[in-house]
Amino acid sequence: MALFMNRGPASWLHCMMATTALTTATFAGGAAFAQTSATPASTAQAEPAPAAVDGQAEPQEGEIVVTASRTATNGLQAPTPTQVLGADVIEKQGATTVMEVLNQNPAFKATRSPGANATNTSSPAAATADLRALGGQRTLVLVNQSRVVPFAPASNLGVPTTTDLNLFPTLMIERVDVVTGGASALYGSDAVSGVVNIVMKKKYQGLEVTAQAGVSQYGDYGTRRIGFIGGTSFNGDRGHIVLSGDYSTNDGVGDIYNRDWGRDEYMIVSNGQRTTPGTAGFGQPAFILAKHVHNNLGAGSVIISSIPGLTNMTFNPDGTIRPFQKGSIFGGSTMIGGEGTSIITGTALVPKVERETAYGSLYYDFSDSLTGYIEGGYSRSVGILDGVPIRLSSQAIRRDNAFIPAQVMALLPATTQSFNISRIGIDIGINRYEITNETPHGTIGFQGRLGGSWKWDAHASYGINYYSSATFNNPVTAKLNFAIDAVRDGSGNIVCRGVRDGVAAAAGCQPLNLFGEGNTTAAARNYIWGEGLAKVKYDQFTTAANIVGEPFSTWAGPVSVAFGGEYRRETEKLTADAVGASNGFLTAGNAVPYKGAFNVKEGYIEATVPLAKDLPFLHNLGVNGAFRYADYSTVGGQTAWKAGAVWEPVDGLNIRIARSRDIRAPAINELYSPGSNVTNAVTMVVDGVTKSPVIPQNTSMGNPKVGPEFSKTFTVGAAYRGRGALSGLGISVDYYNIKIEDAITNLSTANIASLCSAGEAYFCNLFTYGPDLSTANPNDRIHTALNAGSLNVGAFAQKGIDVTLNYGTRLDFLGSGGHGSIAASGTYVLHALVDSGTGAAPIDRAGENGWANLGAIPHFRGNLSTTLGTNAWELTLQTIFISKGVQDVTYNTLPTNTINNNRVPAVTYFNLFGKLFAGEDKKFEFFWAVNNLFDKDPPPVPYTILNGPVNGQYYDKVGRSFMLGARARF
Repeated sequence: MALFMNRGPASWLHCMMATTALTTATFAGGAAFAQTSATPASTAQAEPAPAAVDGQAEPQEGEIVVTASRTATNGLQAPTPTQVLGADVIEKQGATTVMEVLNQNPAFKATRSPGANATNTSSPAAATADLRALGGQRTLVLVNQSRVVPFAPASNLGVPTTTDLNLFPTLMIERVDVVTGGASALYGSDAVSGVVNIVMKKKYQGLEVTAQAGVSQYGDYGTRRIGFIGGTSFNGDRGHIVLSGDYSTNDGVGDIYNRDWGRDEYMIVSNGQRTTPGTAGFGQPAFILAKHVHNNLGAGSVIISSIPGLTNMTFNPDGTIRPFQKGSIFGGSTMIGGEGTSIITGTALVPKVERETAYGSLYYDFSDSLTGYIEGGYSRSVGILDGVPIRLSSQAIRRDNAFIPAQVMALLPATTQSFNISRIGIDIGINRYEITNETPHGTIGFQGRLGGSWKWDAHASYGINYYSSATFNNPVTAKLNFAIDAVRDGSGNIVCRGVRDGVAAAAGCQPLNLFGEGNTTAAARNYIWGEGLAKVKYDQFTTAANIVGEPFSTWAGPVSVAFGGEYRRETEKLTADAVGASNGFLTAGNAVPYKGAFNVKEGYIEATVPLAKDLPFLHNLGVNGAFRYADYSTVGGQTAWKAGAVWEPVDGLNIRIARSRDIRAPAINELYSPGSNVTNAVTMVVDGVTKSPVIPQNTSMGNPKVGPEFSKTFTVGAAYRGRGALSGLGISVDYYNIKIEDAITNLSTANIASLCSAGEAYFCNLFTYGPDLSTANPNDRIHTALNAGSLNVGAFAQKGIDVTLNYGTRLDFLGSGGHGSIAASGTYVLHALVDSGTGAAPIDRAGENGWANLGAIPHFRGNLSTTLGTNAWELTLQTIFISKGVQDVTYNTLPTNTINNNRVPAVTYFNLFGKLFAGEDKKFEFFWAVNNLFDKDPPPVPYTILNGPVNGQYYDKVGRSFMLGARARF
């Protein structure tokens, strides 16, 4: 435990002790009244969810299939650690998606979720699972151990092709198994960092209806939800049908000025004056984390060309000029202080989201040895994001522009034919994105017995993902250029030059006046705006069969074997409007059409062999192994394997070890996507000078030559299930070591710029360059564009320790049905190494709480829930802890990337959940939640590329919020 005490977890343990002190005393005081341990009774009329004890679902009825193995009869026999999330946890929090609860697990990172990626224009409503912060594409999501169709955004802006957790109504979920280690040998590609298997209810008797609503204490983040689950049996209990549906909306949160911490306007500014004597930035670090950071583009335009009497002059609404109040330190598009507002004024902190999901299943026993089933569903999610205004960092204005005020013309030298301005168009309007994701999917299958211990199952599934991205108020680059270039015609009217000169492409152009805020006309705005629409149809067909049995026994017990095969075909086709298809939009919304496909045929075998039983210090001993061969139409034959052992020296204590080789084949977009352009400021060092131009970037291109990536995972740990006086206790400690080689990566712009600034020529060559017109030296260069496709570059390696603890007991002194429980989990990341693959030393991103770099992850995260309750009420206090860290581990390692403050403080959140029961058998239930109980503000963790002040992947941007709901069971 010394490792945990030396760093951030010490304060976490302090918080946990404070949180649970009273409850622990209550447990101790109540022990004399508790004759036997017991878990709280299930409050649903469905088949009771299995209790989670060290990753093993204890069956109360029927047979439990263990996700970590197809042959092990219980979770403790499987060498790969598995955690189980029961339906009661989801129900307790009133979660509308399973993502909300999964991301509280310290092993997950909320890389893709509405709160985390409000600035993600391609999938603001997406909800994906990302184990170990290695990317959602490396976490395989299954439903009842079968694949489901993924979603594939049209723009592919670094968004993985992976399953959207919006597909599944939470009322239908029986439990969620999380395999926290490689499992490609059992399930195939994508199970590199682990597997999330969502187990759906197959039986339900009656009807349950849930309704809830919520709001933040600031009056926004309004939520509404209504859902149901109903089921019945028929034909003498041979058939079972279950149906569930869920509808929810979330109004989101506006821009940063809707929060007090947002009004601090924190941002990291590139210090462009650090080498200029006599300036505020001289001698200061290369980057400054500061309050009151504003855009330096100017709401009414700023003249940035070097012209005596005009340089740094801005325009009043009436066209007159005055000096622009520039901040003390500036660089790129931002400055500390000065006039104006944040560069993300108008950009939503949390997008608006609407979800509809439906799921159903029909199981029928044709005989004692044959069951047929049909299951599937439909989901639709819509994310609406208020994006960004027009940002022009260096717009050329010709001398004969008709809107140039007379005051400027009087000072403009006769030899000056043009000058440059900067402008942020908040008054012109904020672009908006509406992303719709629809997914019908279904499975038909059979399962049965062959005699003796042998069982079989076979299924075929088909799903389609329909993705559409609609953009509004989105400036069209060509139209914007035509509209800005305004002149007078022969009659003295102000028109677009293209119209005057009869340029066909300029037909309908309306001149745009950029001189002074509020001077654009509605006609000009309507002309420059475009409405884009990109669509993707992604379909997946899978058929698979499995056989499990016990061919013979050793003296220690039966040998279990599983084998099977699978065929999968996936196709993708992207279409787009003419503007987006030609990368014609100024900001986002571009999507170049393409199509692609692949298929794979694979087979596997797994065996569990007992070696000893009921001997001193050998209560049980067994080994497990699996092998899979997959033949891909794109990357050929690939192999995966797993080997492990479980030793139970005494009853209840298991020591487990496993090693695996896992694969991930490239997705269609990683192979064939032409990518999409975005235009943003990119800060990096060019020829020894830090520069921040706004340039087009395409970092989402595919590469037909990209190959598979490989992973080696090693886990070792121990798990204990309490016996006797310790009955009700479950605890596990597991060490993991994941190494990924030849990783398929679309590096972010920030990654590439950082690597180039560090002197890695390979990444510098991904940029194009041109002369820097802002300096007098004609030999000065500046980066003008970036194009980077999928690459098998470098490697990732992560080492860490997972700890879980569960304890439940009766507390009769509380009243009828009195009970209490503690559930805790924590992950300490020892190392998170990212190797760029260019020969440079790997960078250890462990302890990096910022969100600019792939692989960044806090050293420690912990989650503790303490519950007390009776048959009449239940109360849970949840504590979530995130250790202290740094903005970027590479800051202050080179003279070119120093920063004034690289610290991120530790943060603790408290959430309170409650229930009240009424009626016979708890027929009626009233539940409530207060999230972020003490309204803890997020620490400033800015991302300079997206100009967001907070890392929503870990920190709450909403503040204290309330939820109230009711359930009725019939």
